[in-house]
Amino acid sequence: MFKFIRFRTIVLLAVTLFTLSACATAPPVKRRVFWPPLPDTPKIEWIGTYRSANDLSETETFLETIIGKDDAVSITKPLSIASNGTGKVYVSNPESADVHIFDFTAKTAYKLALNPISHLTGISLDGQGNIYVADSAYKKIHVVSPDNKPVKVLDFSDKMESIGMFAVDKINEHLIIPDLRKHKIIVTDLEGKFLFEFGKRGDGDGEFNLPLSIAVEYDGGIVVCDSLNSRIQRFTSKGVFVNKFGRRGDGPGDLSIIKGVAVDSEGHIYVTDGKESKVTIFSPTGEYLLMFGGKYSQQDDVTVSAGGFLIPQGIYIDKTDRIYVADQLNNRFQAFQYMNAKYIAKHPPNALKPRLIKDKPKAPKPK
Repeated sequence: MFKFIRFRTIVLLAVTLFTLSACATAPPVKRRVFWPPLPDTPKIEWIGTYRSANDLSETETFLETIIGKDDAVSITKPLSIASNGTGKVYVSNPESADVHIFDFTAKTAYKLALNPISHLTGISLDGQGNIYVADSAYKKIHVVSPDNKPVKVLDFSDKMESIGMFAVDKINEHLIIPDLRKHKIIVTDLEGKFLFEFGKRGDGDGEFNLPLSIAVEYDGGIVVCDSLNSRIQRFTSKGVFVNKFGRRGDGPGDLSIIKGVAVDSEGHIYVTDGKESKVTIFSPTGEYLLMFGGKYSQQDDVTVSAGGFLIPQGIYIDKTDRIYVADQLNNRFQAFQYMNAKYIAKHPPNALKPRLIKDKPKAPKPK
C-alpha cells in the first residue's frame, strides 16, 4: 500500500511539473500597442522593452520560473543607442563605461570590446558595420569592428572640448560630431581628418545652446538637437542652414528639455524630450505629426507599461524603420516600429498577434 501511494505521488508530481513547465513556456496573447490607437490609422507600434538578455526571449523554462534567470549583462542608466539593422543593438552604460550588445538573433547580450573609456557618450555605426564610441573626457572616438575587435582610436583633442551624441554620415563617409562646450558641430572623414565646422553659441539661425545630438537624413542632411534652445535645426551636408522649428512648452508639438534626434526612411524627425518623457515626431518643415510615450517610473523592481519613459535620451532608427530609445532612469531601452508600407503589409494593424507584455501599468508620479 505504501509503495502504491509513493508511486502515485511521484506520478502526480511529475504531471504537475510538466504542466507548470508547459505553462511557463507559453506566452500569453496580449493586445498590440499603437500610436495613435485603433480605430485611427496607427503609425507607431510598440515592440518591447529590454534590460538584459533575459528579455530577448518570450519564453522561459519551469526552472527559470522558479529560481529566476541570471542577469549577467544588464543596462544601467543608458545614454545612447544604435543598431546595425540586422539584429544587433548597441547600448551605452556611462556609469560602468561600457557598451552592451543585444543580439536579437542569437538571443544573448555581451559587452563590446573597448579600450578603457573615461566618459562614454555617443555611439554610431558606419556603412561597414564598424562601431564608433565616444570618450568625451579625452575627446576620442574608439572604433570596433563588426566581429568585436578594437580597430583604432581617433583623437580630436586638438579640435574639440567635448563630444556629444554624434552620427556617421554613411553616404559621404563623414563623422558629424557636436562639441557641447563650444556649441558647434565638427565634420571629419572616417579617419578623423578635419573637414569643416559650423555654429557658435546663441539663439539665431545656425547658432546653438548645447547641441546634444545629431541625426543624418537620407541625402546627408544634418539634423541638430539644439537642446537648451528647445528646437531642431536642419543643415545641408555642407553645414548650410536650412530651417529650424520647435518652441518651449508642454503642449502637443511643444518641446522642453530635448535630448536626442533621429530620422526615419521617409524623412520624419523624432525628438526625445527628457523632461516630458515623450517622443515627438515632426515633418522636415517642422509640422507636428504625432507624439508617443509618457511619464512612468519604475519602483520596487516592477516595470511599467509599454511606451512609458523616465528621461528618454538617445534615439536611433535603423534601415528597417525600427526605433530604439534609451529609457535612462528605467534602466532599459524600448523598441518601436514606424509602420511603413512594407511593415503594414506583413503586420496588418487589425491582425491579432501574440506578444508578451511583461510591463504592468503604474500611475505617473505627480509633478
